[in-house]
Amino acid sequence: MKKTIISVLRIFAVLQMTKYVVIASISCDPRPRSCKDIILNNPESKSGEYTITQDTKTPISVFCEFSSKSHGYTYLKDYSESQFNVRSICSTTDEVKVVHLRTSGKRYGTVLEELKRYQSNYSLSLQINENKGFNAPLNAPFLGKYIYVGFLPRSIAARRSIQGYRAGSKDWEFNNCDANPNSYIAFFYNNSPLQTHSYHKRCCYNKYMRNWIDVSTRYSLPIPDDYFRFFEMHMGGCGGYVVPNYGTFSDIVGAVPGFRFDVTCSDIHCHHGGSCIIANGSPTCLCSSGFTGSQCKEKIPFSCKDIAISKGPITGEYLIYSRTKQSQPYNVFCEFHQTYGLTFVSNTNAIIDANELFEIKSQVVVRHLRNNKQYDSILEQITPYADKPLTVKYNSFAGFRAPLNAKKMGPYLYLGFLDKDTAKAKNTQGYRVNDADQTFVNCDRNPNSYITFYFNPKSNLPDGYYKRCCYTPLMKTWLDVGVPVDPARQLPKSYFLQFEMHVGGCGGYAINGYNTLANIKGAALGMRFEL
Repeated sequence: MKKTIISVLRIFAVLQMTKYVVIASISCDPRPRSCKDIILNNPESKSGEYTITQDTKTPISVFCEFSSKSHGYTYLKDYSESQFNVRSICSTTDEVKVVHLRTSGKRYGTVLEELKRYQSNYSLSLQINENKGFNAPLNAPFLGKYIYVGFLPRSIAARRSIQGYRAGSKDWEFNNCDANPNSYIAFFYNNSPLQTHSYHKRCCYNKYMRNWIDVSTRYSLPIPDDYFRFFEMHMGGCGGYVVPNYGTFSDIVGAVPGFRFDVTCSDIHCHHGGSCIIANGSPTCLCSSGFTGSQCKEKIPFSCKDIAISKGPITGEYLIYSRTKQSQPYNVFCEFHQTYGLTFVSNTNAIIDANELFEIKSQVVVRHLRNNKQYDSILEQITPYADKPLTVKYNSFAGFRAPLNAKKMGPYLYLGFLDKDTAKAKNTQGYRVNDADQTFVNCDRNPNSYITFYFNPKSNLPDGYYKRCCYTPLMKTWLDVGVPVDPARQLPKSYFLQFEMHVGGCGGYAINGYNTLANIKGAALGMRFEL
């Protein structure tokens, strides 16, 4: 009986899970409905051919022109005759972008609009297989399926007045001489052999009708040839009538209208309390404190450890932020190992949160650049002071001896070994490198015990002390025993900073680039953290 109950419960659980999956598949359709959906789903999308799906669920081939991350144009290859709504793929009727194909194989495009004098009261009329309020295209009975772009409605066009279109940011006008109310371009999507109205054989090719062609500019995107359609344009009363492959349009193969879409704040959801603003003409999420990304979905990374949590422990260069001043991002190189990681900071003016980056205080890795090769040295306290943690500070030496070039070459990262109170003794001091103690006896209680890495934004030269003192062997040993870095972990050169090392009382003083350190081009401090 117990086994039967368990079996029934298992079946019920499976049924419940199946029900959940079916509901999810019905209620959530991931297929894009427009080019705007595509750019919203992936702002890095490239212009090209895509498939969208409207309410009829019939796939529609489109060419998406992503002019920017906030606007573009949709060009239809074809469309279903029933229930297609052109407004579903465009955001405005103020303009269409018409791209035409010439017999040379080259493509040209221009934006068509109402004349400026009419723009305050009228916009273009975009219709599918209809021409409500406008004159019908002559080829409608012959070719049927069409997209209609109307300029002036019949009630306005049926006047003896100045009419026309705007193309290439210029008005092209004519005087309607007989109140004939034609004011449109129709693009025909008939896939059968063309049997057209014969009106074009007797009327009315002129320079005016070609102006929008002549002001078009080269269009570089590869819209396929089968997107370009037979069209007719009719203006007036004394404006003109044209179709491609005839008269002054004999070099025109066809054209395709592009419907503009715009990404606005209403399309964007800014997560975690963010708000949308228009910046430089584009909708932009203004994220609340602690979050970043195009929609504020990502937690702001303050360290390589945050990077490992959010993106995985993949060694490489990343952008993190200063917790002290979140408007200041800076580049770091995150080097991930099995149980720990290292953070190297690129040259920056940002405020560095050293405590955020430096967790395992028993050792650091200093990577130096010599003869275009990189070498690592693991630095620790010498054995008698092994229990004393290393100190890393940003632009501060509190508790330690001041670096000589702090004012001239700061800001800086300060690596302190022994604090002032400890280092002012006449005893054995030094550093440990790659598991070997390197020591000296502090001869005069001078409590220097540090290496300083200078960001030096003004590229100032160091104080002249290095010219008279004190390039001892101790200043060079940690560099000589450096281990070559494998190519996958090598740092960009912007990470290597000029450094000053000072130990003692009789330990030594050195700045790279001079004397016995002349071939050392800089060093980078690797701060260790746990994973």
